[in-house]
Amino acid sequence: MPAINAAIPGPVSSPEQGPCEWPVEVTCAPGWADYSAEVRAAATTWAAYTLWALSGRQYGPCSIRLRPCAPQCGNVGGYMTFPVTSQGQTGALGPWMVPWIDGGTWRNCGCMGSCSCRARCEVPLEGPVATVDQVMVDGVELSSTAYRLDSWKGIPVLVRTDGGCWPKCQDMELPDTEAGTFSITYRKGIAVPRAGQIAAGFLAAEFAKACAGAECALPAQLQSLTRNGVQVEVVDPAQLLENGLTGVAQADLWLRSVNPQAKAQRSRVYSSDLVGPRYNVS
Repeated sequence: MPAINAAIPGPVSSPEQGPCEWPVEVTCAPGWADYSAEVRAAATTWAAYTLWALSGRQYGPCSIRLRPCAPQCGNVGGYMTFPVTSQGQTGALGPWMVPWIDGGTWRNCGCMGSCSCRARCEVPLEGPVATVDQVMVDGVELSSTAYRLDSWKGIPVLVRTDGGCWPKCQDMELPDTEAGTFSITYRKGIAVPRAGQIAAGFLAAEFAKACAGAECALPAQLQSLTRNGVQVEVVDPAQLLENGLTGVAQADLWLRSVNPQAKAQRSRVYSSDLVGPRYNVS
């Protein structure tokens, strides 16, 4: 049985840019508890958004709900040319196997079930996928033992493992709590590593000082200091931003480790010929 949503899913727009979740660890931010709740909330939001953008918009997974539906007809992929055809009794020409190179090995697969390199029932997900939180079929939540998350040709796929198969069609006018529906709720993105949480704590501490009008630490972008006469020279903040840095040494050290080229985001390829799946956005 062919996989549903066989085409690679397209992008999903968000009503508000930014990370959906970015834990901030303030262990290395002394005096954090002295600020008001409003200042702490503003500083953590500011720090999380800044590090999310400067790290290439790759961290901070968002929860989305996919409403899968099978294509009207499946197509057979793989390399097919003469003599990879055979003529049956009807005289029609068609492939009897789908060969391809897999890690330097020539493989011939003649079916899409257990004898091939694909699972019998799977749904591709727009990745990366941090966790799969819920799967609903006919308004009933499936046990987490009924499926597993795989990666096939670099695409995350949800594989059915309990002997059943994913529905090919569903009623899109009904909520996913009703019979005749199918939905997958998962967190799209990469979870923030602890180092990124600590870096956000350093940055949030400096933002909190700015919010409260407190004295900030000596600028990390200091270039020179003349003690006699107290002459201080600092780097132009615009230059820091152009290089994808914040000016806070601890945060910038982490940014350089995860985004050394200061990329705005990961490269992606889209095709206007491929129609993405349906998501619930409200």
